[in-house]
Amino acid sequence: MNPVIIIGAGLAGLTAAQALHAAGRAVLVLEARSRVGGRTLAVPAVPGSPEEEWLDIGATWGWAHHPYLMQLLAQLQLPPFAQYSTGAMAYETPDQIHQLAYPATGAPYLRLPGGAAALCTKLARQMPETSLQLNTCVTALRQLPNDGGVEVVAELNGHEHRTVGAAVILALPPRLVAQHIHFAPALPQAVQQTLSAVPTWMSHAMKSMVVYPEPFWRAQGSSGFAISQVGPLGEIHDASPAAGQVGALFGFFTTGHPMRSASAAERQAAVLIQLTRLFGPSASKPLAYHELDWTREPFTSISGDEQPPSQVPLQGPELLQQAYWNGRLHWAGAETSVSEWGRLDGAVESGWRAARQVLTATSAG
Repeated sequence: MNPVIIIGAGLAGLTAAQALHAAGRAVLVLEARSRVGGRTLAVPAVPGSPEEEWLDIGATWGWAHHPYLMQLLAQLQLPPFAQYSTGAMAYETPDQIHQLAYPATGAPYLRLPGGAAALCTKLARQMPETSLQLNTCVTALRQLPNDGGVEVVAELNGHEHRTVGAAVILALPPRLVAQHIHFAPALPQAVQQTLSAVPTWMSHAMKSMVVYPEPFWRAQGSSGFAISQVGPLGEIHDASPAAGQVGALFGFFTTGHPMRSASAAERQAAVLIQLTRLFGPSASKPLAYHELDWTREPFTSISGDEQPPSQVPLQGPELLQQAYWNGRLHWAGAETSVSEWGRLDGAVESGWRAARQVLTATSAG
């Protein structure tokens, strides 16, 4: 039997691959990037940092009420830790900086040693090497006659490659699918319109990470959490790893802030000036600075994704939770989830759902 082909090696695609592999099905995961992880991405805090001290520059958080994520963490033996939140928060207005009590209520933000990217790294390492193909950009899907599966057309190293799958799971942002993948036969018009309409989680985000010899703000009674009306960072958090000595602060660049179009050196200087205002002179002496603008990631965002969605859906569209092409074409990805739309939990739920659908649809094949 031909393998099930999964397009996209982010969290949704890899959880689908894991479930299918565990059920005894051959899988082939095609990923356009040179890495796994999709919108999860971690970087070494400083050169040579062990993996458990790597820091999220992509998707980051989970919460204890996320059932699918908690189940996956237990399976992978990846215990989360609560993000540091003890102490005061800073609220910056154009006139002054207010020190406020950090809200003591609410579920803690949960993070992983090595960042959320550790989920995808561990999932990928559990798969056979031959089941994952990087640097492979899918351009077209064709339903084969006589229920023969799906032909997948992709570009690899400048050459066209064609592969036949028993079924295909599309684990990509829907807008990316709408813009870059040709379907034969064409999808129903309502599905095409839905693909283009669904916002892409994180596509407007730009994150900055600043690493220090230690989390000095804690000794000052600060939680590391700040909200700013001034910028360039609008929201700042303690991003220090649970292991090791280094401290880290990360923040989101404000949408539309002029610094987003400045040079990297100018952005770094502006961020350090802001952090020094908020946390004192020690913030001006970092060990390292990292940043990533997700609007410029071509395998996440398309033109027009720079603006945040006016409304965040609670669940993905019903049309993207159904199978097409006689049960041979399926959808996954956090934007299709019936759970926590857009978040890690939603990605896991969607991957497992798509795998179940494939097993049901192809069990007789």
